[in-house]
Amino acid sequence: MLFVDGSIIENTDAIFHITQSFTLNIDTIPDEAFVNDAVLQIIDSNGNRSEPARSLGRGRYQISIGELDSNVQYGIRIEHDGDIFESALSRPLRTPEVEVRWRQYEPLGAVYFYISTHDETNENNFFLWHYDEIWEVQAPIQTSLFFNPTTNTFFTSQPLYSICWKRNAIYELGSTEALSENKIIDRLLFRVEPETDRFYWLYSLTVTQKAISQGSFEFHQNMKQQNEEMGGIFTPQPAEVLGNIHCLTDPTRRVMGYINTLKNVSQQRIFIRRGQQLIWPVIDWCRSVPCRTLPVNHGWSPDTFYRLGYRPVGDSFPPAFWATVSCVDCREGGGTTERPYFWPNTWWRGLFFCPQ
Repeated sequence: MLFVDGSIIENTDAIFHITQSFTLNIDTIPDEAFVNDAVLQIIDSNGNRSEPARSLGRGRYQISIGELDSNVQYGIRIEHDGDIFESALSRPLRTPEVEVRWRQYEPLGAVYFYISTHDETNENNFFLWHYDEIWEVQAPIQTSLFFNPTTNTFFTSQPLYSICWKRNAIYELGSTEALSENKIIDRLLFRVEPETDRFYWLYSLTVTQKAISQGSFEFHQNMKQQNEEMGGIFTPQPAEVLGNIHCLTDPTRRVMGYINTLKNVSQQRIFIRRGQQLIWPVIDWCRSVPCRTLPVNHGWSPDTFYRLGYRPVGDSFPPAFWATVSCVDCREGGGTTERPYFWPNTWWRGLFFCPQ
């Protein structure tokens, strides 16, 4: 089975993903799951066909979309493995503006995020929201001293793994079909409980809104339900959630995905800074970090310390002490040292570290 994901969006370099099913009794997604040799094109109701999309590897295809005519229907065409697949054609929808706000009702309490939108044209009743959380964390202990187990030597450097960024991405659906007005006001999107490290220093939430058709709404609603109940997109899915893409040359070939056509998307990004905008129970989740320290004169050699999961702490040799890797390497908690492209370059971070 093929899986296709992406949207036709006016005046963008649209990205489409094409993958295929694979054996479930493995831990990682194999390379053969990514379809890199397909020919993907944009088609329209006037019989036009675009130049093929550029393959970026790992099943990703990029294609430049120009201006879309509101009176023309658009879709995609895929040639792969001797077969031709096409999505149902649809006219481009215009997405209204989205507004995101948050509130912490009491100090140290949960943070609630709300979403609002209003379609003054009364043409769109269904919405798809992608929200992307990114937050900055620090290792409990900062060190400038490192040990190379290959050469059995110490070296000093700027702290390499003291600052990380974590990420969480989810999608939600909304509809005004049953409402008296075509507007959504302060719908609860999600909430963050105090037990998490999301507000260590700086937190970012980016919400992208798309106006979608009823068919797309039903497809994503069923997909979301199936993924939550059955464990993911690669698990067997009922036929009714396959989407709006079909194989023209072999009707028995199954393909899953729903292609939306849009004049635009609406997006809002907000930042929240701990201390300046909310009060967050830092100490509680500091205690959840698995951090242990040992003195330098513990009796072990540097190589033994390293092999047992400890790292030197200090700014010169000999180390001030040795600490478990989770104390000094923020990647151990699921973060990455790759800075988001939109992250502020200058802002007060502070000097707080978890107490030992």
